[in-house]
Amino acid sequence: MPIEMQPDVENLPLHLSPDHPNGIKKLQVGCGPKNILLDWWNVDIRPFPGIDQAMDVTQPWNFENLEYVYGEHFLEHLTLDGAIAFLRQAWNSLKIGGVIRLSTPSLEWVLLTHFDLSESNPKKRVSSTFAINRAFNGWGHQFLYSQEFLTELLENLGYQNILFCEYGQSDHVELASLERHGKYRIVGGYPSVWIVEASRSQTVSEESISHYLNAIENSYLKYARAGH
Repeated sequence: MPIEMQPDVENLPLHLSPDHPNGIKKLQVGCGPKNILLDWWNVDIRPFPGIDQAMDVTQPWNFENLEYVYGEHFLEHLTLDGAIAFLRQAWNSLKIGGVIRLSTPSLEWVLLTHFDLSESNPKKRVSSTFAINRAFNGWGHQFLYSQEFLTELLENLGYQNILFCEYGQSDHVELASLERHGKYRIVGGYPSVWIVEASRSQTVSEESISHYLNAIENSYLKYARAGH
C-alpha cells in the first residue's frame, strides 16, 4: 500500500467552520494530529496542533446540514453510551440523506484470529490469552462491535441505507480512499475492520429510540457502570 504524505498542517488553507453559513460541511471526528484531511473540518477531543477544533463529540454540536461525518478507528474508543451519544449528535447535524462513514475493529475477526480453541500448546494458549485481551482492552478500546450489532444500532438511531464497504472504497467520491490505518485483512470471510456507511433518515421516533436504549441499558450498560 503506498505511503501517503501527511499535509503540512501549519500551511493548510483557511476554511470556515460548519456552523458558518458558508462553512465546510464535511466533519472528521477523532482525527488526531497525523490524520488531518484537506477540505474537511477536523476535530478531536484534544487540541492537537493542526486540527480545526477541540471538541467532545458526545456533547451537543452546533452544526447543521452536514453532508458527511467520518471517523476512522474512533468508535471503539468511546464507551457504548458515549458512542450512542455521538451517533445521535451526528444524526442531528447531518442533512437529510447526509452520510456517516465509520471504521471500527471487527469483533468477529478478533475472536476468529486471536484465540484458537484447538491449540494444545499451553504457552501458545497463554500468549493468545494476552493477545485477545489486548484486542479488547488495549489502545484505549472501550467496546468492540459485531456487524449485526453495528447494523442494529444505526438502524435504531435513525440511520438508513446501511452499507458495509471494503477498505478505501465508497460510492461517494468524498468518502473514497480516506482510510489510512493499514493492516486491513480478511480471514474466514471476516474483515479485521468493519467499514460502514449510513445515511440520515428524514425522521426518527424518539419513543422507539427510548425503548431501544432501555433494552441496551438492561442488556449491557447497567453492568458496565456497576464496575463488577
